[in-house]
Amino acid sequence: MRLILIIIFGLLLTNCNKSYVKNKNSIKSSNDLMKFTNLWCEKNKFSEKIVKMCGQGWSKDLNISEKKAIMDAKLKIADISQHLIVKSEKISHSENNYGVEKDYEMTAENKLENATVSGYRIISKKVLREKNGWRTMVLLELKNS
Repeated sequence: MRLILIIIFGLLLTNCNKSYVKNKNSIKSSNDLMKFTNLWCEKNKFSEKIVKMCGQGWSKDLNISEKKAIMDAKLKIADISQHLIVKSEKISHSENNYGVEKDYEMTAENKLENATVSGYRIISKKVLREKNGWRTMVLLELKNS
């Protein structure tokens, strides 16, 4: 009997997360936003053939909020698939009265130039009321060729 109760309680708890995202209509606090974003973005998947990425945007205008969310997701996809890391290292040695002094400096820069993300599709979209504006969450899918 205990085992059945534990299983039922576990199923109810796992179902709470999905219903939380599905039934959410407004964001009331930063903790609320963080919880919703974490649940929504756990759908992110990467494989050799498909990349799924979530994005979000906020604006007082609903259309601008949606465009920001799509751009956010597209930037994340481009950063994964088309980024370039430029690294430079500088090592110098100098001699003084006490011995040899060594200096090491390394800089790394993540560059994203002329990236194109085309052929994506919006898998799901959720619009929430937040304060005096709109928060839009989107999930994009891009198939790699």
